[in-house]
Amino acid sequence: MKMWYMGSGSWGAQCLRELAKLSYNPELVITSGPRPSGRGLRRKPNDVEEMAYWLDIEVRRSENINDDVIIKEKLMLNSPDLIVVIDFGQKIKEPFLSTPKFGCINLHPSLLPKYRGAAPIQRAIMDGQQTTGVTVFRLTESLDAGPILAQNKVYIDLDDTAGTLGEKLRCRGIELLINTLDALPKGIYEFREQNESEATYAPKITNEEALFDFNEEALKIHNKVRALNPEPGAYTLINNKRLKVWRTKLINNDEIFAPVGTIFKIVDGFPAVACGKGAVLLLEVQREGKKVVNGRSFLNGLRLREGDVLTC
Repeated sequence: MKMWYMGSGSWGAQCLRELAKLSYNPELVITSGPRPSGRGLRRKPNDVEEMAYWLDIEVRRSENINDDVIIKEKLMLNSPDLIVVIDFGQKIKEPFLSTPKFGCINLHPSLLPKYRGAAPIQRAIMDGQQTTGVTVFRLTESLDAGPILAQNKVYIDLDDTAGTLGEKLRCRGIELLINTLDALPKGIYEFREQNESEATYAPKITNEEALFDFNEEALKIHNKVRALNPEPGAYTLINNKRLKVWRTKLINNDEIFAPVGTIFKIVDGFPAVACGKGAVLLLEVQREGKKVVNGRSFLNGLRLREGDVLTC
């Protein structure tokens, strides 16, 4: 089966690598162009492009696939049987949707129609969900609304981050995608329309959403911290400076008799901070302009003790 691949992000790169491992090599990889990166803001190829070069697959850069005359001509002259789209970041329109025999197939990290959009992994964790999953579906012009080919449920552990959950979903998703790729040419597949009444959305995380306050419930803070790890990182303000919090542990005690923001006890060298309801243990933090350190080093560096208050 002749296949093209569209992707740009790290998730897309990892999935491309796994497909190639199993001999599902696309003839062409389409991706966005280089973006400024690092302190010097030097432009560098994205993860998918680097992976494609490493796999020796032809690459075509495109900032707007729908206006790309060269790719459209290539599509009409020598259409693939299928286009696999993962972590691409561009809306795809006709003629790409219907020209390939099997259309465009997308792997999405949620149980559609739940969490359509750009940040399904982060949103599921922030919402305190205990389960999510992966969906293989056919793209239409409506956002993540196409008919479903296959789905698989994945459980979310209380200490899963967006990074660890993303890895679980990637592994389960590749299995599901491979099964789909095997089934398509054999004709042993069935599309199921999504139930629009059950649809929810997962928009991109904004900078404002990354901020939290210890007045919030401990569970909400814990969920936000793990949802925004490894990026962009949840943060609070201490003496008007950002303190990014990368890892916490939830302390299951709703009644903490200490003012909000107080280090009410130290557990194995880590600060336990009172929240609006319950408390969190600060395991890994990063002061503004500093490197990431564990909670013990954070305490020692600022000479904090039990009873001190982390104030804005």
